[in-house]
Amino acid sequence: SWSIVLTHGYELVDKSKSVSNYHQWVGYLVCMACMFSWRKAMTTRPGYITAKTIVKFDHYPYDNILFVEKRICPTVGIRKIARSKFDRVSGRHVARFDHYCGWVGNSLGEENYRYFLLFLAVHVGMCAYGTIILVRCLYDEIVEMDLLNATFYIAGTGEAVSASKIVVFQYLMARHFALAGTLLLMSVMGLVLAAFLSFHLYITAKGMTTNEWYKWRQVSLWHRNAKKEYDAAVKEGRPVKVFETTIQVVDTTDGDVGCTGQSGDGDVGKAEDRGEGAAVKDGNNQCVQAVANPGPFPTNIYNRGIRENFMEVIFPRSLRQDALERWKKAYTEIQVATETQNNENKGDGNKQKVQ
Repeated sequence: SWSIVLTHGYELVDKSKSVSNYHQWVGYLVCMACMFSWRKAMTTRPGYITAKTIVKFDHYPYDNILFVEKRICPTVGIRKIARSKFDRVSGRHVARFDHYCGWVGNSLGEENYRYFLLFLAVHVGMCAYGTIILVRCLYDEIVEMDLLNATFYIAGTGEAVSASKIVVFQYLMARHFALAGTLLLMSVMGLVLAAFLSFHLYITAKGMTTNEWYKWRQVSLWHRNAKKEYDAAVKEGRPVKVFETTIQVVDTTDGDVGCTGQSGDGDVGKAEDRGEGAAVKDGNNQCVQAVANPGPFPTNIYNRGIRENFMEVIFPRSLRQDALERWKKAYTEIQVATETQNNENKGDGNKQKVQ
């Protein structure tokens, strides 16, 4: 699109009376900003969790709904810290995993999600800016050539056609086909990207990632169905449990989460009882399953307010001074333990030689 604008659009900018020539230089800056944001989102690591780096990323509490304590990742064999997930595309365990984005060819997590938002914002701005400039350039040509009052002739037949908005649009499409196609692409993609950016700004404001948003949808579906069933049981006089149930989203597989959503083999909702006596006897002395009260909808403990939620994205916790010092201390301890073990093994070898 940029190459088309550069080779065909700048000629219209030179002729335009409402678009200043400095927009030609702004165009170069916009293109460089797009390339920079894309490159930054593509090359910045999301925050890979290994046995050596787990201390650096272990700063979120378990909510025991989406993320439960004492679970081991079945793929890489390390403890699953809160808000992390294994990404099958990259083959790594990612901290504060959001999703894998094919447009930047990278997993999005704690340390590069901010650059993904920058990538979206810059490209939304580019599409809006390019659309406005091209529309003004083409409109200037309509005014200068007085196309709305012109007479057009159909190629081949020579039939005269009076000017209308549709006829003028067809004329511009034929005369500036490459630019018109680019204008259509930018306007449509601008709307799509704006909607996608709005979604990510929304879940960021709510203290969620894309992965967590899909999981909360499962929780909401379970809670809505359970509440509906419980209310119906109370109304019909069927047996109900006096205690409440709780919900956990169990990772049965390492399902993928991408730009288009979660794969079908992802996470599954599971309800667990807070108490005993799931089965009760009805009036006919028959053992029946009592309906549990789902209780109030659980809250997202990672939602700390709009300001703090965005601060965690712009300034990731893993890159703050306390996390880096904690990681450095743990790494030093590992190094010392390794050297000590090597020295002991070396000493045992020398003893064997003496014997």
